[in-house]
Amino acid sequence: MDNSLIDLLKHIQDDDMEYFDMFFEKTKRPVFNLIYSYLRDSDEAEDILQETYLKMLRYKKKIKLDGNILSYLLQIAKTLSLNYLKKHKREEYIEDPDLIPEGKKEIPRELDESPVVKAMKEVLRDSEYQIVILHAVNGMTHKEIASLLGKPLGTITWAYNNAIEKVRRKMG
Repeated sequence: MDNSLIDLLKHIQDDDMEYFDMFFEKTKRPVFNLIYSYLRDSDEAEDILQETYLKMLRYKKKIKLDGNILSYLLQIAKTLSLNYLKKHKREEYIEDPDLIPEGKKEIPRELDESPVVKAMKEVLRDSEYQIVILHAVNGMTHKEIASLLGKPLGTITWAYNNAIEKVRRKMG
């Protein structure tokens, strides 16, 4: 548990919003990476990231200071991402494919040039890609990923190892 996050949240709960920027900077990367692992679109991920923090601020007084604050944020991000995907899936049937802008599904700029990420995009299923991003980029443990995704630990470990092997074979 990160005591500095708890201290920052205490200030935010007391409506001292000058601490929000520090809180945001300490937590935005893992939250964004989780969202991106679902959406694979950096622009949409940025929008959901903002929604995540707005929702957190809306319910800031109800957040327990004895819990894992980052886990709380990740759960909000996961829920908002899944809701977006459900809504977007329904909209896909209505949209004219010719009206969808080119390159809508892009990799975040800092990962764009990586040959490993390109190989991952080519050979991994969405679920495998998500697990690798959460573990390798976010630094989450397999146990944390299993809890977040609601899957058994063995399934996560197996999927991660298979994904890494697929990427290794692809890259030679």
